[in-house]
Amino acid sequence: MQDVSWQLKINTVMTLLNDIWTARGVRTNDEKMQQRFFQVTNAMWQTHQASLASDDREVLVNKLNSIETELFGFALEGIGIGLSQQDLVAPSHQNRVESFVGDASAAYQAMVYLGVGLMLGKGRLPIEKYLKANDPLKVWPVIDGYGFQHGMFHWQEFLDATANPPEQFSGYTRHIFDQGLGRSIWMVNCADVTHISQTIAAFPTTRQADLWGGVGYACASIGGAERSTLEALGRAAGSYRFALARAAACAAKFRQLLGNAAGYTTMASQVLSGMASATPDDIINQAPTQLPTNIADIDPEIWQFYRVYLVVDDLSAVAKAS
Repeated sequence: MQDVSWQLKINTVMTLLNDIWTARGVRTNDEKMQQRFFQVTNAMWQTHQASLASDDREVLVNKLNSIETELFGFALEGIGIGLSQQDLVAPSHQNRVESFVGDASAAYQAMVYLGVGLMLGKGRLPIEKYLKANDPLKVWPVIDGYGFQHGMFHWQEFLDATANPPEQFSGYTRHIFDQGLGRSIWMVNCADVTHISQTIAAFPTTRQADLWGGVGYACASIGGAERSTLEALGRAAGSYRFALARAAACAAKFRQLLGNAAGYTTMASQVLSGMASATPDDIINQAPTQLPTNIADIDPEIWQFYRVYLVVDDLSAVAKAS
């Protein structure tokens, strides 16, 4: 009976994605890419449901351990979605998300908080309390997830009509929102390079680097794309290719930090950068890697793609001191 229940939920996810692709008129003949999207989404769905049923850390860790290692990061996002839902509808004396992440690594915490943003963004729920915080480890992933969901579930407004980030975002947080929005562009266009480039080209040039960065992170992190698709993506990015490549390198490095490295992320960063033997660090180190001391006032020309901060040593200590 449980297998039937899970299959019904998987079918719901597949129907949702197929409906989006059909509505956007993108090709859906890349079965390998479609299957990859379903695998990733299903990993999130499983841990999301588990964390709605229980906030017991041991139970949730056991569930995480049952997920394929290669999908671990996406499973953490599902935990963030479910626990933040519980915190919203049934607040307790201790925040469930904060209790779960505890003293976990920066990369681990960031993925969970990304899930918090996914939960808030789908329903366009208030996010102001996160915008007021000064801890990038909690703030920036939440904003990224918020932007992603606006592209996934409100694509007519935020992608097709190129709506600006919601009015509560200002300064650097607008760039992070767009980086999350860019991740959704990879998914809602089913990795179709032509549609991706057309979608981004409709936006003002001041927003395009962030959008390409989001696409670069998503394509490398999710995987499943053929080398020819990545090569076409790099060409389509044109002058924004470095933003694309640096974000892909961040995805590869981020997987290393989580302990679930995958060869396709390194391959993606190499193809997109045009540096055949480069490591993710080689590509990332071409950009500033020091966490800004004042996260409320950041020069976007210097600090373009926020995920670079995830590879800074002792991030938690730096964040607390900022």
